[in-house]
Amino acid sequence: MPTIRPADGVALAREWIADLVEIRCSGTDLDGILLHADRMEDFAGMLVAAMRLDLPTVCAPASASPSLSASLVGLGLAPGIQEPASTAVSLAEKDGLHPHGLVDNFSLANALRSGIAAGGGPELLVHLAALAREARVAGFDQMIRVLTPETPEVPPEWLRQHGATGLLSSLGDALHDIPTVAGTLKEDLPSAPPPPGEYARLVFVMARASGAEAVCRVRAGVDEAAGECRVFGSEEEALSGVHRGEVGEGAMVVVGGCGPRGGPGLLRLDDLGLALQEAGPGVPVLTDGLAPAGATGTWISLFTPEATEGSVLGLLRNGDTLRMDLVEGRIRTGIEAWEIESREPTEVPDRADTAYAARYASTALPAFEGAGFG
Repeated sequence: MPTIRPADGVALAREWIADLVEIRCSGTDLDGILLHADRMEDFAGMLVAAMRLDLPTVCAPASASPSLSASLVGLGLAPGIQEPASTAVSLAEKDGLHPHGLVDNFSLANALRSGIAAGGGPELLVHLAALAREARVAGFDQMIRVLTPETPEVPPEWLRQHGATGLLSSLGDALHDIPTVAGTLKEDLPSAPPPPGEYARLVFVMARASGAEAVCRVRAGVDEAAGECRVFGSEEEALSGVHRGEVGEGAMVVVGGCGPRGGPGLLRLDDLGLALQEAGPGVPVLTDGLAPAGATGTWISLFTPEATEGSVLGLLRNGDTLRMDLVEGRIRTGIEAWEIESREPTEVPDRADTAYAARYASTALPAFEGAGFG
């Protein structure tokens, strides 16, 4: 077990945090757990560990991540209006509901809807899928595909005004009234505020022939993303290309080798997002990794299968044209099928720099299955 946090992707960091918390808490006589973290991957790792330990658990919402806070309330592990620390003490004293009694199909559906409505992106989907796997909830990947596109993201200013509990109230009958650490969900919520309207939406896009798919956060009024491919095998290569002026108007940046196995651990392309923002024109990005938090422009993320698995992403070349139909959810290309089939996939180098990362990369599950150890 490494003593230094892996400097790789968010899913690998989550798995490391889960193992670390489980090991440290297993040797201690605890009555309950109060969890708090600001980074989504850290909180997700703690939640996975809490599922394994199955002690009374309360989450203190993360102020830095409104989508995570909303998800935790929807999941039933964070109180809506009560104070988390006192809720945790009360729950531990009476040996109240444990995580395995709270995390099920209904609570995960709530967490998914509320988190997406609060602005949660593809990373939230991955971590909730990992939690569903730990809870042995079958079919969550299909739940993602059904509930995600039909749940709009509310305007940020509306969310700031009404908060996570107001958001959950606004979901009305779409929200299941489940048991929580503080009673039942709907009794711990305020009256519904005025309807929020739609700010953005997560859309799944699929290539009909190959079955490859990805997810894109789409602002209201945006119907498509298109461009001529500029293909890179890593974020570092893409950064160099942007700095050399190789990515201009009319391009689509394609970045492989950033998924669960290729990253390893599912990379969030923060540096590339900043470089593209500084470069000027809004260039769409297609990747098997993750968009940066608060990314501007169009990012098509979590391309599955990822490039290291020999998918179509690893067969794209500079100059290929792609069009993402964000209304019909289709990936369209001008490349003939025979030409794609004749290409050799781009080789992605092994980037695992620790034994822990190497063990993870050799078995990691796809993103929509949680990107955990297989």
